[in-house]
This record gives sequence, structure tokens and C-alpha cells, in this order.
Amino acid sequence: MTRVLLPVVALVLAIAAIGLPAAAAADPAVDSSAVVPDYPRAITFTLTASDTAEITDVTLTYALTGRSASAIARPEEFEPGTTVNVEIKVDTNAGASFIPVGSEFVYRWEITSADGSVTITPEQKYVHLPPDKEWKTVANDFMSVYYHGDRESLARAYLDAGTSTYDRIGRDLLQTELIQVPVKVILFAAEEEMAAAQQGRGSTYDAATVTCGTKHTNDIVYVIPVPCGSPDRTDTLRHEFGHILNETAGEGALAKLPSWLDEGTAVYAQSSPGDYEQAFLAAARSGRLIPFNQLGTPSNDPALVGVFYGQSWAMVNYLVEKGGPEDFATFFATIKSGTRFDQALQEVYGFDLAGFEKEFLEAVGAPQAQPTAAPTQRPREAEPTAAPTQRAQATNSNKDDGLSVATFAIFGVAVVFALLGVLAFLVSLMLQNNRMHRARELASPEPGDATAYQGDDEPQ
Repeated sequence: MTRVLLPVVALVLAIAAIGLPAAAAADPAVDSSAVVPDYPRAITFTLTASDTAEITDVTLTYALTGRSASAIARPEEFEPGTTVNVEIKVDTNAGASFIPVGSEFVYRWEITSADGSVTITPEQKYVHLPPDKEWKTVANDFMSVYYHGDRESLARAYLDAGTSTYDRIGRDLLQTELIQVPVKVILFAAEEEMAAAQQGRGSTYDAATVTCGTKHTNDIVYVIPVPCGSPDRTDTLRHEFGHILNETAGEGALAKLPSWLDEGTAVYAQSSPGDYEQAFLAAARSGRLIPFNQLGTPSNDPALVGVFYGQSWAMVNYLVEKGGPEDFATFFATIKSGTRFDQALQEVYGFDLAGFEKEFLEAVGAPQAQPTAAPTQRPREAEPTAAPTQRAQATNSNKDDGLSVATFAIFGVAVVFALLGVLAFLVSLMLQNNRMHRARELASPEPGDATAYQGDDEPQ
């Protein structure tokens, strides 16, 4: 019996061995993966991996939450081997590259071995924040407020302001719902801390204004906890969050809101228009309102920031009172559908931009705006990210009485040019007299005297 069974067992084992696959090679081991910040200029992704076979290539794939595009990056220097150490630098605030604080990176590594196999690591997340602080959050279902230090009660006040703004402006006035959530609010401690995290708008402009907050993307807002033209310091959040709601309700792939409508609605989102209302009233009384056809882009003149924001608010307030929330929401939706805003005005309110200006100026008792009051304009950026809540410094007053330093300078230059003109005229007369005198001498030369001149040139 034993003699019979042994050959059978051997045959079964042989058949089983034929069907067994070769042992699978183990995936490369990820020994470490980290993100090293070089704030605010860049962040560096690092990877250490090893494999029994040679690793021939490493690629980083990353995307920002809420953005439709992703990026692929490779190390500048790479040496294949069974163990590799890789560094990939991503600029966050260098030159034209700008990734705002609060952005969430979703990334993974792709490791290629010599046999052609590719190993993809699980996705990891990294929130881009200044690294020298211990950041905390308070949140609801649509907003997260990032803060550091002993500021939890303040952060909750901003969160409450976001809730009330969403209800009053987003749902009631614009009748819209957020697409990208959560909206991330970065609560910086001071302006200097926030300034390091954002791109400047030019040294002259930055020196003349205080930026209290900025909406960078459709889900990131910067704020500092100071009153900014309004007694309520959370109005900065209401304003910048208002921009996000405006974009959601009124902008699309081919549709952009004019700056007066975007900024005016953002000021309307505040609990109070504050100093902007006073700037508007003063400009209306003195006939210094900005012509409506020059309000499509924001003023780049710090002295006119208050007028621009105040007038934009008054224009929006007028439309809301004229047609109510239903017409205002329809106005935004019509623009979002691809209709030009002046045509949308005509469709919804029955007047074009010129008709709106005439009716508005009559309603507020202001004279027709003069072209000389127009601000210096600049083209609007492709992505509406640069419309900060600002207050002008005292050195940039809008007073129009008396002569400015620039006026005296222009007058002085004019006097100098006038004196130079008189001097040039006298020199010309003297030279002309000399030529006439010499011409008379040539007409009657002394006996035996050779010709002293060749042409009109002086002798050498």
C-alpha cells in the first residue's frame, strides 16, 4: 500500500508545483516622506525609498484642493540606486509663482524600478501654513478659521460673522450656495505677519494703504483682527467672504463681474459701510464722483480708494432698494450665464450703464461726474484675487483746498523753462548780430587780405 501511495503523492505534488506562480517581488519600501517649509518662498517634498532592484525614477504628483489642475514634478538631480534620497522644491511665493497660505496640497509619489514596475504611494495631505506657529482651528460645516495663540474666542467671532454673512448675502440676497467648502480663513495676528504671506501691489501702493484682508481664491481668505474703516473688526471677513459669494453667484468661465459690482456688494456685506459711506457723501457733495464707465476696474490711486469703495457700495445699495433681492439675484445670474453686465442691467432694471448713472446721480443729488475725477486704472487680473479691504493713511488725504507740493513743483519747473527760453532767445540774437557784422566785413575786405572764411563755419 505504501509503495502505491508514494508515487501518487509525488505526482500530485509535481502537478501542484507546476501551477504555483513565482514569488512576487516586494514593492519598494518608503523609509520616509516629509514636507519641509522654506516659508514664505517655497516648500520642499522629501522622500527616502529602497528596493531590492534598482530604482530608476521618482515622480511627485500633487494638486491643490479646490483646483481643477494637478502638477507633476521630478527632482533636479537624481541618481538611480537601490536606495534613493529625493528632494523636490515647489515655489509658493517667488516671482510669478504664488500659492496662498491655507492651500491644501494632496500629493503622492510614483517610484519606478528597473524591471519597469511602478509603485504609487497612498495620497498624503499638507496644509500650507507659516511653520513657526502652533495653528488651531474652529469650524462649522462650510468654514474653518485658522488661528494661533490665545485667540479662540476671537476666531469664533469671525466664524459667527461668516455664518451671518452666508445667510444674509449668500442665501437671501444672491440666492446662491457655496461650491467649494470649507472656506479657510487665516487669522493673522498683525499686518506684518499677513504681509509676508502675500504678494505686494507695488511699494508705493503698499506704503500708502493698510490691507486688512484679502480674498485669494474661492476658498481662502486672509484677515487681521483690527477695525478697518468700520467699528466691527469682523467686517473685514464679511467683506472678503462676500467676494467669494459674489464669484459663486455671478462669475463663470466667460463671465466676470465689473469691479464696482464686486466691491460694492462686498461692502454691502459688511455690518456697516463705515468710512466708505462718508467718502462717498463727501465726493458726491463736491462733484468728485468717478464716472461710471471708469469703474470697471479698481482704482490704483491710494487717495481715491475710499471714494471708489464708497461709490460702489452706494450703487449696489441703490440697485437693491430699486428691485429688491429678487432682481439683484437675477442680475448676478444673468451675468453668470454669459450676458455682458451692461446688457444684464438693461434686461433686469431697464437702463444701461449711462442710464443708471443719470438716474443714480439725480437720486443722490450729485452733479454729473467729471472725467478729471477718474482714477488711474489698471487691467483686472485674470483671477479676481486682489481686491483687499483697505483704508488710506492720513498722508493721503482727499482734501482739495490749497496747493499741494506737486503743484509747487510743477510751477517751479515751468518758471525755470521760461527763463531758459528767454536766455536762448538772447543768445540767438547775439549770434545773429555777429553773423551780420562778419557778412558786412566779407562784402568789403581790406586790400591784400585773403578770404578769411570758408562757408558758414568759424575759422579753426
